[in-house]
Amino acid sequence: MSDVAGADADGLPLFPPLPEGRVVPPPAARSVARLVAGLRTAVVTAHSDEVAAMIVFVDHQPVDGMAVRGERRVAGADALDEIADIPVERFTVTEVTPEVARAVGSYFLPTELRGVPAGIVAPGDFVRSLARPGQRGCLLVRTRDALGMVFVAGGRLVLAYREDGPVGGFEQVEPLFARPGATLWARLGPDPGGPTADPVPEPEPVPAEAATPPESVLPPPPAMAAPAHAPPPPPSVAAVAPPPEGPAADSADAAPLDLAIAEVRGVLGAHAVRVEPVLRRAEPTVDGLRAAAESLRQRRVRLLSPATMELVADRVLAALHRL
Repeated sequence: MSDVAGADADGLPLFPPLPEGRVVPPPAARSVARLVAGLRTAVVTAHSDEVAAMIVFVDHQPVDGMAVRGERRVAGADALDEIADIPVERFTVTEVTPEVARAVGSYFLPTELRGVPAGIVAPGDFVRSLARPGQRGCLLVRTRDALGMVFVAGGRLVLAYREDGPVGGFEQVEPLFARPGATLWARLGPDPGGPTADPVPEPEPVPAEAATPPESVLPPPPAMAAPAHAPPPPPSVAAVAPPPEGPAADSADAAPLDLAIAEVRGVLGAHAVRVEPVLRRAEPTVDGLRAAAESLRQRRVRLLSPATMELVADRVLAALHRL
């Protein structure tokens, strides 16, 4: 693998280039745990001499991520642990839309297709062949001076963009297919969100009047347009998947214990059962629950990283402070 701050073994950027977005100063915080507790929907990158990482947050929750330390790669919630010692001033926070945040993690999936010449496929058919129900992925269109990305999930094209360009549909990337020397790279894996209610059907010929521009002038996609083998198991991000909606955590009428439990469930989802007993055993007062929340920082719970426990403690303390 190449330098962690630059490219991977295929010569592609180690982390996905982002579309147009607003780079904001990291929130005033003395620790990584407090920084991430203040994020809403953003992409955080961090670099040191030993490690490089990118972590994606949606509504305060880490939904995808990757940390690279030498030859070692860490995915999911444990990527937070890899950046715990990096000074906060070496972080970059980029605000993105929820749609981009939910899609961009597909860049970290295993590479299933490498270096397919773009000129031998019909662009629209090729993308549709990847957009299968139950599968998510990222198609990279690489030219000498540009990189375009098309994200698919739930049987449909979700969004596409070029580095530092606007987010849109396939029209943002399609012109790159015709550039001399353009190559295609596909990263694919199971879609944890499952198929959508209206998935894109299996690829079939597109009427000339429906294509923009007409695709009939290009040869049909070759057999390699879709991987011939089943995609590998999903990356280990289940512990940080967006939790199901629970009771509102900011209700002014909520009892302190109910408020604290709601915050735990908001961060951990189904894994909250591993932490709730600590709060339920505490004195059901604000001071008693604050002490219990602080104790979470020293607890080690199976399947939950120390950084996640720090995040739970910060969220509970912040909710109690509002009472």
